[in-house]
Amino acid sequence: MEVKAIVDAELGFSATSASKTNPLDDMTCYLYISKKRVVGLLLVKHLKRAYELISAYSDQSHDDNINDNVGSTHGNQHNTKMIKAQKDSYSRSLTPSKAMMGVHQIWCHRSHRKGGIASKLCDAARSCLIFGMTIPLEYVAFSSPTLDGVKFAKKYLSTKKPLVYDMS
Repeated sequence: MEVKAIVDAELGFSATSASKTNPLDDMTCYLYISKKRVVGLLLVKHLKRAYELISAYSDQSHDDNINDNVGSTHGNQHNTKMIKAQKDSYSRSLTPSKAMMGVHQIWCHRSHRKGGIASKLCDAARSCLIFGMTIPLEYVAFSSPTLDGVKFAKKYLSTKKPLVYDMS
């Protein structure tokens, strides 16, 4: 639990409240260890459904306009910040999709990022979470991802609309 406390602090997760049930009871934890140090952590759970993540500007023409405006010297700084904030806004679809694995939390030590650790952890979870099968990428969902988490999910799953799920 020490590792989990460190990860929670770094990712900004709130401390788990003292209740009768442990919120991690239905989770499976994977650790990536290098030179006797934990440098990666993945918490996953079984899922039945998730929802597509939708960008506020999923239309390519909007993306082109945003990129043009962000680079423009004619707009003021406030407009540029507002456009960037809108571009980074996400919601989820209302239509459920089938899912089998939910990534509750994923973390890599700062000095080990961009080394493929997160992908290796997800691959291990997909291979081991359900005995006798590897969970297909299209059935992997993420819980409330950060902007970096969205980038990772899109790259790892090779999709522009990764699945997300409610943590409740």
